[in-house]
Amino acid sequence: MYKKLLIVCVACLVFLLAAGTGFAADTGTCTVPEDMSLVIVSANWEFDIENGTVNGKVVVKNISDRDLTAPGVIVSFYDVEGKQLSQVPLRGPKAKLKPGSTSTVDIKVKLKELPQTIMMAPFEGLWST
Repeated sequence: MYKKLLIVCVACLVFLLAAGTGFAADTGTCTVPEDMSLVIVSANWEFDIENGTVNGKVVVKNISDRDLTAPGVIVSFYDVEGKQLSQVPLRGPKAKLKPGSTSTVDIKVKLKELPQTIMMAPFEGLWST
């Protein structure tokens, strides 16, 4: 059961990556909303099915002109039906992030159920950006 679900997850990720590249190539410039200060520039993770854990790293970047406090990411996990299984706020090791700087946030989450989808959002301080 889990192997089939994992194969479906991987196939969906490959499709989304390929489709995303095609859509991105069609656009002109990438605009950034004025109120956005922190973005995810890369993310990778892997599932350990036997232990029920997700391990990985997310790199966030300060794209504002001010220092950001306690940057991190919120990682949400969803089942096949779209029901949220878990949501975890994770912070990087830097208390302050200077303009143009990046910080790596480690993902180490124990899950009760293998997720179908993972969603991530950057946040600073106590609020999302």
